[in-house]
Amino acid sequence: MAIRRRVFELPFNVWHKNNTPSLAAMKISRTTVLLLSTAVVTMTSIGMSSFSLFLRPMEADFGWSRAMVTLPYMFAMLGWGAGAVLFGKLADDYGARRVILGGILLMAAGFFGMSLSSNVWQLSLTYGLMVGLAMGACGLAIASLLVSQHYEAKSRGLAVSVLQTSAPLSPLLFAAPLYFLINRFGWRAGALSTTILLMVVALPLAWLGAREPRAAGSQRVRLGWGACLPYLRNRSMLVMFAARFSCGVAFFQIAHLVALALSKGFTAATGAAAVSVFGAAAAASALLFGWLSDRYGRARMLALSYVVRGVGTFFLSFEVANELVFFILVAVAIGPTFGTVAVQNVMFYEIAGPRLAGIILGLSFIVHQIGSAGGPMFASIVFDRTGSYDGFMAVMALILLASGALVYSNTNRQRHFPELAFGSSPARL
Repeated sequence: MAIRRRVFELPFNVWHKNNTPSLAAMKISRTTVLLLSTAVVTMTSIGMSSFSLFLRPMEADFGWSRAMVTLPYMFAMLGWGAGAVLFGKLADDYGARRVILGGILLMAAGFFGMSLSSNVWQLSLTYGLMVGLAMGACGLAIASLLVSQHYEAKSRGLAVSVLQTSAPLSPLLFAAPLYFLINRFGWRAGALSTTILLMVVALPLAWLGAREPRAAGSQRVRLGWGACLPYLRNRSMLVMFAARFSCGVAFFQIAHLVALALSKGFTAATGAAAVSVFGAAAAASALLFGWLSDRYGRARMLALSYVVRGVGTFFLSFEVANELVFFILVAVAIGPTFGTVAVQNVMFYEIAGPRLAGIILGLSFIVHQIGSAGGPMFASIVFDRTGSYDGFMAVMALILLASGALVYSNTNRQRHFPELAFGSSPARL
């Protein structure tokens, strides 16, 4: 009887007297928080990773140019950046949990509106602004902030990198089913199915797993917007922001990946397979660079990720012999993207401290998303005029290589940052 009583006493420890569940009393491990957060962001990342699958069907449906059909994506990138700052400040002040849950609801509404859209301004409003803003709330920035609070410096890089695998895992898991739905039932059905996934699966998982450490909630202190100004005047931070911009410009490779495959003479099915190859390579590289950054320093590994991407992009600007070579180049050129983002997110968190990390990450994402908005648009204009992405790819390769050199030389030479706001674990720069 004693054993039976002990077994049945446990569930009642997490209930109030009025028989309503207490979130504060329900304890889950930091590993559970990490895994559930990764699952949630895997689903919310479909907001950006899926656009290359929608691009050609919408272009054919509306008869638009490549530049015109890319316009909603441009607004989504800008919305993502603006949302990252707004929701980053809200997460600093009120906690990441509320922000993530609200973001999922906003993204689901955006995809539902997208399925009903009939012109470019409606797509720019629903997919562009609503889904873009939602990415700033329930995407990698706020989730990285949440996970970073649970881990100390010696293992934070790997933990955030595990979370970062959610973005590349999204196309790996969802590209083929979504491609099938779009080809079989149209792009509107693909948008509607995404709405259902977010409401039925992502939202309940976020409700269970998006939780901050109890100490973080009890000690939260609201800081003014001006508290971040010393960081924005710091030379090393400005170099990191500039590198973040180049990373954003290079995101055109993800948005145009299917179109890039077609421009190389391959089929749309090969392009869809390349999206999955990118997802697998990005997941592996995120884990690798996160693990290496915990052991050999953040700045060195961040610089290395830019160099690898630059070399791969350079070779991708030439004629590709066959599908296997194309897949390898996609893995090298685009795969390390989320390794770059993961390491840099950890660096921003450790430099700014937990009380300002949300807004600093948000500001860095504005810079990133300005690049992400302009990159696909410039690539589209170049393609419309030349019928090829090769020239733009060669220029992008040089920019990535230069970013790697700047990050390595500057952050290793100058390690003096403003004092941490309310403390944090020391950065491993």
